[in-house]
Amino acid sequence: MNTNAIPVLTVGNILGEETLGITLFRHSVKGRNEFEQPHKHDFYLVFFVEKGSGIHNVDFTQYKVKDNQVYFIRPGQVHNWSLDVDTTGFQLMLSPDVISIFSNLSSFPFFEQNVPSCLSLTEKEFQHFQNHLHEIELILADNDLLTKEIVLLRLHLLLKLLQEGYLKQFPEHDSSTKPEKIIKKFMALLDDNFNQESSVNFYADKLNITPNYLNILSQKYLKMPAGDVIKQRTILEAKRLLTSTDLSIKEIAYQLGFNDNGYFSKVFKKYVRKTPGDFKESYNFYHPSP
Repeated sequence: MNTNAIPVLTVGNILGEETLGITLFRHSVKGRNEFEQPHKHDFYLVFFVEKGSGIHNVDFTQYKVKDNQVYFIRPGQVHNWSLDVDTTGFQLMLSPDVISIFSNLSSFPFFEQNVPSCLSLTEKEFQHFQNHLHEIELILADNDLLTKEIVLLRLHLLLKLLQEGYLKQFPEHDSSTKPEKIIKKFMALLDDNFNQESSVNFYADKLNITPNYLNILSQKYLKMPAGDVIKQRTILEAKRLLTSTDLSIKEIAYQLGFNDNGYFSKVFKKYVRKTPGDFKESYNFYHPSP
């Protein structure tokens, strides 16, 4: 367990070598089946499980790993896994710069906040995506400019097809039904400022809207007032720190902007129904049971 902070891994940390933006490899060749320490990435990860079993924890949701699944992890999410030794598939690692290239079109719902991280496919559907991965794998090593552009086009097609499948399985996360820009900006601002700013007024001011309108949008599209969205983001980080570091409750409270340790415990208990100490003691992050 990291003493001071949740470790943030780069592609180089995991593979022992740095790559440029797009990294694709077969899990059975370079992947690790035991990744018990909770950690974050500074890149986006799409993990295609062709065959396998085990447990995958993503921000306090535990998934049973099965054949023909796709997992989506965005930078900053905490996850760990324990997989069967015979697990096969592909890991696709993408830098934020690569994802931003595609930002002029609709955003990828599987990389948004508070959405399911696992897509379950039929064997035929999975094979379709695997064919796309094989095509990308064949040309990814070439360095000429035209080939790089072709890789980006193939990659964008792959992600859009995943988006199509994801929205069929989770239609409630179709961002086209939301005032996408305001909600997306609110969540991005929250990710950057939650440990310093807890006021609805602050975020409304940054978004150039009134606090009342932000509350209306939040209630309608996020199903809770903006103040609760802010508090829940803070509580998520508290859970991450409680289970993934050796920081004391007092240190965590201070790190998250609470000057009063008692108030932090009161807020935490309101949302989690346990005190921080009870939550830390009861959450068995390292040895989850199926």
